[in-house]
Amino acid sequence: MSSIIAIRPVTPYSADFERLREESQALGFNMLNRLSTHWLDGSNLFSAPGETLLGAFLGDALVGVCGLNRDPYDETPRAGRVRHLYVSHPVRGVGVGHVLLSSVTQHAREFFDYLNIRAPQTAFRFYQRAGFTPVEAHPQITHRLVFSTLSAA
Repeated sequence: MSSIIAIRPVTPYSADFERLREESQALGFNMLNRLSTHWLDGSNLFSAPGETLLGAFLGDALVGVCGLNRDPYDETPRAGRVRHLYVSHPVRGVGVGHVLLSSVTQHAREFFDYLNIRAPQTAFRFYQRAGFTPVEAHPQITHRLVFSTLSAA
């Protein structure tokens, strides 16, 4: 795709978010409904230290969303969680998801030691190509990306 993918903060009030939410729902995905509901009721504003909600834009059009929270299902204080990653169907396969996930991952390194995700089986390959490894026997975590703790001395 010749257009440059721009990443910037978004909210459910952002232009095109409602269109993206309706598309996701029509395709059988509920994550943007949950994101919107939790934002509007105040239970998840992506506002704690290290948290963010990012959108991917092609021109002025919002074509993807990805959030980052502290993981409520992991007792480790520096455990992050990738949330609500969704890319508009017409632009899947052109790198939007990869750019969004890379942006969230880069942001997360300062605040978290690793990232968890609970992904549908259809997304396992996507996350594994991004460096996430499978997690066994945890009902809320399918994959984890551990950041290197090695530093130059």
